[in-house]
Amino acid sequence: MTNSSVSSTEELNAALLSQNPFAKPPYLNASDVWDKELFDFETINSHASDTVFQALEQIRAGQYSTTSIAITAQDGTGKTHIISRIRHRLQKDGGGLFVYANQYGDIHKIKQGFQRILAESLSNIGREGVTQWQELATAMANHALKVTKANAKVFSTQEFLEKFKANTLQKVKTWVKNLTKQFRQAKNINDPDIVKAIFWTLSDEQSPYAIKWLQGQELAQYKANELELPSQCQSFEAVLQILDLISEYNELVICFDELDQEIYDDISGLHISQIVAGLIKDLFQNLSRGLILSVMMPAQWSNRIKQLPGGVYGKVSAHGNPIDLKYMDGESIFNLVTFWMNKYYQLRNLVSLDPTYPFTKSQLSELGKGRPTVREVLNWCKDHCKPPMVKPDDTTKEESISNPVEIAFTKELEEEITNYLEDNFVLADALFFGFQTLIGHTLERVTVHEVTDKLKKRGGKDDYINFKVIGKEDGNDISIGVAVLQYDGGQALGAGLKRLNDYETFGMTRGCLVRSRDKKISSHLEQKYLIPLIKQQGGEYVELKENEIKPLLAIRAVYQKRKVDYGVSEEQIFQFIFEKGAEKMLGVDNPLLKEILSDPSYQMPTDMIADDPVTLADFMMDDLSEEMEEACDNLLSDFN
Repeated sequence: MTNSSVSSTEELNAALLSQNPFAKPPYLNASDVWDKELFDFETINSHASDTVFQALEQIRAGQYSTTSIAITAQDGTGKTHIISRIRHRLQKDGGGLFVYANQYGDIHKIKQGFQRILAESLSNIGREGVTQWQELATAMANHALKVTKANAKVFSTQEFLEKFKANTLQKVKTWVKNLTKQFRQAKNINDPDIVKAIFWTLSDEQSPYAIKWLQGQELAQYKANELELPSQCQSFEAVLQILDLISEYNELVICFDELDQEIYDDISGLHISQIVAGLIKDLFQNLSRGLILSVMMPAQWSNRIKQLPGGVYGKVSAHGNPIDLKYMDGESIFNLVTFWMNKYYQLRNLVSLDPTYPFTKSQLSELGKGRPTVREVLNWCKDHCKPPMVKPDDTTKEESISNPVEIAFTKELEEEITNYLEDNFVLADALFFGFQTLIGHTLERVTVHEVTDKLKKRGGKDDYINFKVIGKEDGNDISIGVAVLQYDGGQALGAGLKRLNDYETFGMTRGCLVRSRDKKISSHLEQKYLIPLIKQQGGEYVELKENEIKPLLAIRAVYQKRKVDYGVSEEQIFQFIFEKGAEKMLGVDNPLLKEILSDPSYQMPTDMIADDPVTLADFMMDDLSEEMEEACDNLLSDFN
């Protein structure tokens, strides 16, 4: 380095004053795990990630087939960061497919929830710039072709994608059918439809529907007919078959995160970490090749997991005792800040002689004496990253957010919610919490007294009607039953609509359907359930809009993680909703909550009603002509 290449103090100061290098909140969530880039200083807690990678190498070497590892650490020490590091290295170097579990949905149905988690995770981009589903489908397709001819050409995923895209639906349907048939000759399969659905992921057009089916969701009948699949496949057996198929070609890494949330089973009293531990046991016993990782605070391990039978907690950490993450000392803080500032200056084509400028080594050494967490170090750096001549009270050009709830809320808003828009339970849970913040308030002439999800006799919950809002409207008692029904398939949608009409059984004065407007409803269901609900019983339809539900999902996530991740209280969250509701669409200022409470319009958007696809199904399922069948008989000739 020459002196001429070194930036002046004035240039460094100008950069620091324009943007704080540590402005980003020091929290990681699912979006960071799946993002293309990870800002990672790999020596921090490398002992934990190295243990995982060494275990994977041993599995590849055939020393054993399956193991599980638990990582315990206090909040802020980098538990999710370790998971993110593992995911990014697998994506970069290969060596395994990756599943990330952090949102479990209805914990009473944890296995169904895991089927969704598995399918969503495999929908993310893997090593080759394609989804992990498509990586798996490619390996399976090449395997099927090898069964037909030992020296068959091995195709890349891109080649399969291009061939599927360039041909007609009927042609692709035949390929999928024949690939499935050939694959069954190579491997004993309990449910060939799962194999068929995986092959459908090679079609860009049909992949979203195939993945939805693999998640366990019900497809509209016409789409199920088009893919030649049953309308739904929701079972833990499906999960086990998918894991078995993955193990044929790859190691699998399943990571369980956010096990410290304040979530309990209201029937058994078990904490979410204990319920997930039971799931891990079942997965461990059925996983042919791979590793299960779980991260949690030490108290969860000692006070909850270790209190379970040995056959359960022993499966959560079969590799040995849990790995503890370390606090930081002066040396590790110095190395972290050096790495961070070097990246910051590089992006701005600046060079500093002092690797930690504007911090001094003595400052960082003093900070290390308190053994802070990584999060505490980053927060300290954010507060103190100013040129020496700037007083602590001076502000930079960049406005900073000081309210810890707002910081957490902003971070949660970064989450991609597309998948959640299909999850009735998660959406309803966000609405339920939103209405809990309205208790005691009057909105749309309704004074909210109570919100309850105990709808059946003896306080049971219902699978379709999510909760009731109980209160007074113009002095009259009201009880609004709310059902979030995002189902595509008619069977589940019909069951939900039927319940929504049953005011007597569920003690309702009004039924409210919440559903996205782009989700069609057949004219048959309209006539049978919607018209009676809206026209005769005074019920209503409320459109689910992404921009209106997103802030409710975000504040609900902050509430669930308030103690461990964000260090805020329930009172602070409710105060934030009160003060910032108008700006952030929360509380009384959320349009979706207001619309549910408002007087029914007695109208249903006509563009939501679709022609019954029943008559179309037969047309779309016309058998291939004999000539086309004959032309497609030879699978290899189609692909060569």
